[in-house]
Order: sequence, then C-alpha cells, then structure tokens
Amino acid sequence: MGQFEDHIKQSKSNLQFLSLVDQNIDNYWDWKVTVCFYTAVHLINAHIVKRSKANYLSHNKVDEFINPFSQFSPSKLDNPTYLAYQKLSNLSRRSRYLVHEDINKKTPTDIVDAQATYSKHYSRAVKYLEIIIDYVCAEHKQSISATNIKCIDLNNTKLKYFNIRS
Repeated sequence: MGQFEDHIKQSKSNLQFLSLVDQNIDNYWDWKVTVCFYTAVHLINAHIVKRSKANYLSHNKVDEFINPFSQFSPSKLDNPTYLAYQKLSNLSRRSRYLVHEDINKKTPTDIVDAQATYSKHYSRAVKYLEIIIDYVCAEHKQSISATNIKCIDLNNTKLKYFNIRS
C-alpha cells in the first residue's frame, strides 16, 4: 500500500522526468500533459492517504473522495483545486484518447477538434498542476522544488513551482 511519502516521492520523480523530457524534446505535448496529470494523481493520492487512509482508488472513487460538493467526501479539496484536478484530468484524457469531454456532462464531444494536443494544452496542464501542488504543499506542509520547463505559451508567466525557460 502506497504511503503518503511514497506518493509525494513519485510526484517529485514525475516532475524530474517532465523536466528531462522538456529539455530534450520540444513537442510531444500529449505526453507532457499526461505526465502533469499523473503527477497530480500522486499528489491527490497522497492527500487521500493522509486524510482517510484509503489507497489504490479508481479515478471515479478518487473523485468521490475529493469532491467538495459532496457532504460524504472524506478527503475534500477546496473548490479551485478540485476544478483544477478535473480540468487536468480532462486534458489528459483528451491527450491520451483523442476525445474532448464536457466536464459537466462527462460524454465525448467534438472528436474532430480533439485530434491533437498543442503547447497551449500543455500550458493549461502546468497551470492546473501548479494549483494542485500549491494546495498539497500548503495543506500537508510539504516542499517541492521548482521544475524547469520550456513552453512558449507560458513565457512571461510567473509560477511558484515551475521555472519557465525560453
């Protein structure tokens, strides 16, 4: 069973991997978005383990555990963090399965527009991940060093957990 520290360690490893990939490859935005999402998965799982001792949950169960709109959620997130996680999850699904899902309807829509992932999607993924990292670090008194990345759509953007290189 993954402990809190194991999930934090894995999220840091994923961030190191993201930085290495980013230094050596200028595109493959779909994979970069996916790495951002799985970094968030480990951060959210660390939060869930710390709050409720639950582990190895499906994506649907994770949603039940962190949903701030449900009175029965044992590991509720605040609203901005929950929405960031939902949006990052949708970006990752779009990148991995070439589908676009309406966050409210949870049904595939407009598959033609969802065929490619670009730098703008990676930039959104990084911004959503920034929110999640900030929440978990503040909530659980953790420290995560800034990750060096390169994304033209993030130039002139100030982030706490990401150093943007030109």
